[in-house]
Amino acid sequence: MRPDPIVPLVWDDGVLRTASPDLAGHSWTRPADLAAARLAVLPAPEALELADGHDLLAAAFGLVPFARGPLPAPVYGAGVTAAARAAFDLFLGRGGESDRFRVLRGELDDFLVCARLRGDAWTVGAFAAEPTTLTVRFEDLWRQLPAKARRFAYAVDVVRDPHAKDPDAARTAGVVRETVGGLAPDARVCLDVAQGGGCLLDFRPATTGDET
Repeated sequence: MRPDPIVPLVWDDGVLRTASPDLAGHSWTRPADLAAARLAVLPAPEALELADGHDLLAAAFGLVPFARGPLPAPVYGAGVTAAARAAFDLFLGRGGESDRFRVLRGELDDFLVCARLRGDAWTVGAFAAEPTTLTVRFEDLWRQLPAKARRFAYAVDVVRDPHAKDPDAARTAGVVRETVGGLAPDARVCLDVAQGGGCLLDFRPATTGDET
């Protein structure tokens, strides 16, 4: 069941527009700009039922930017993986206050990549409707850290969808958790996500105990 109401969105000559009479004149050249906006023109729904990845994206682009007041807690269906649930919770800000929020990239009914900054650590969340490979460029986020907080060695803690080759021992609560250390500020992390899947990445200053 898709969240209701949904603002109708259409592409018109390379520009994303809304057909809602309450939003006359609003348009965006990038879906990511819309997903990060808060226009507050529609009442929040009584329930937020998200059956699959398409529902996540319908809510991210067509409901969350427009809702007045707080949204109810999401009710996830079997078509949303555990990693995608964590990423959508990050998108909604359900993990607590953050210093900064960005939508890095996104395409309607395809995928969304967002990030929240807490202190000197960025957390990136991504979710997609269909199986795909998503790339996160830490350089885009590193440049937004205060100069005194910038380091040249980082670690990334990853929560991702399990793959067929992952051993059973690596799977916990439907996800695989791993840490990669020794990353430079221009690192790119590529992850395969499942249908209705996603990932969560914590970029943090590296310590001597981080794996390489």
